[in-house]
Amino acid sequence: MALVSSSCAASMRIGGIVSATHAVQTTDGTPQKSELVILPQLEWRSANGVDVTAIGRIRVDGQNQLEPGEPDQAAVDAWSRRAFLGAHTEVELREFYLEAYPFGTYLKLGKQQIVWGQTDGLKVLDRVNPQRYREFILEDFESSRIPLWAAKWEFSMDTILNKDWDGQLILIPDQTYHEVPAAGASYAPTSPELVVTPPAGSIITGYTFEKPDRVLADADAGLQLSSRLHGWDLTVNYLYHYADTPVMRLYQENSGMRIHGSYERTHTIGGSASNAFGDFTLRSEMGYTTDRHIQTNTMAENNGVVRGGELSYALGLDWMGLSDTLVSAQLIQSWFDRDGVSAYRDTIETDATLLIEHTFLNEVLTLSNLLIHDIDSGDGLLSTELTYDYLANLELRIEANMFYGSQYGRYGQFDARDRLLVGFEYGF
Repeated sequence: MALVSSSCAASMRIGGIVSATHAVQTTDGTPQKSELVILPQLEWRSANGVDVTAIGRIRVDGQNQLEPGEPDQAAVDAWSRRAFLGAHTEVELREFYLEAYPFGTYLKLGKQQIVWGQTDGLKVLDRVNPQRYREFILEDFESSRIPLWAAKWEFSMDTILNKDWDGQLILIPDQTYHEVPAAGASYAPTSPELVVTPPAGSIITGYTFEKPDRVLADADAGLQLSSRLHGWDLTVNYLYHYADTPVMRLYQENSGMRIHGSYERTHTIGGSASNAFGDFTLRSEMGYTTDRHIQTNTMAENNGVVRGGELSYALGLDWMGLSDTLVSAQLIQSWFDRDGVSAYRDTIETDATLLIEHTFLNEVLTLSNLLIHDIDSGDGLLSTELTYDYLANLELRIEANMFYGSQYGRYGQFDARDRLLVGFEYGF
């Protein structure tokens, strides 16, 4: 990084990351992506305590299989969209925010990522920012989250309630939601649990879509309280938001079926707790969503949709009893109150994850294995990654992603998308 300072103690830091990856499907040898990504970053630290950070992303993919053509970005607010320079190149303002410290508090304004929760591979509380599923869940969360224009204010409750709690208030006037690849993309969903399945023999006559567009009236808002009590790191979370997945309803017309997509308001309340006991760390988090909509397999139920509450929770145990080794196991369960209505998903869905990570050569070489297994359907994903810190700012990596299970499962639907990936990352 380059550092430029002025006489008034202000400073500007310019740098970034360059990475390149090439992925090939092992099932048929088809190249899946040949990608060059540049993440330029500028940090301005002023003398009066007001700081500015800007992070961009330039991505060039020679294959154009993950998002063929130019995505319509219908689920993304106009201020948050990527600019496409043809079918192979995109430019995006990833983050652009101001940080200030008024009256001993912390204020962050601008395009940013707000992270709640700490589960591996799957999300329970991490619902503030939507996600781009161009590579399903294979991308790390930092890359796949869609940053939002938001205001975040952090403060201590000690002066207000004389309690050792910290507060975080967020307001998000950015109407951006999950981006899911369209049909024809490598990771376009096909499982009936994730896509609309019209009755057999039906003709689809049209598709309509509506998205919230009122800046403040449709804004999301949330509150997180956090503390450390008797060795436990605790949070209490509340989010008033639009669910990031649209509700897809089917309407009978004279000539066939019309599909209409819309977003619905919901409340999510939950919390997390973690504590270390010697070589073990116990982690847990839970979230309850009041209004969740899933697809039914009958038109008789509210245009193919059933509404209910969903309770999700995760229990995790990390063990570092072996030298240079981390073993982390999780149980993640979701319970949906569908009130006896037939639906494509089960009332209870249970996933188990196992992460084993070991470092060699004084942490220069890292081998990581992550297994995500759907206990109910028997499908899952195994990801193995080997990284080598060749230089202080140069990392080489090789990765294998293997899906298994039924074509109707959340993971098994991509059984033909097993891949081998090689790449590097260079910081400057």
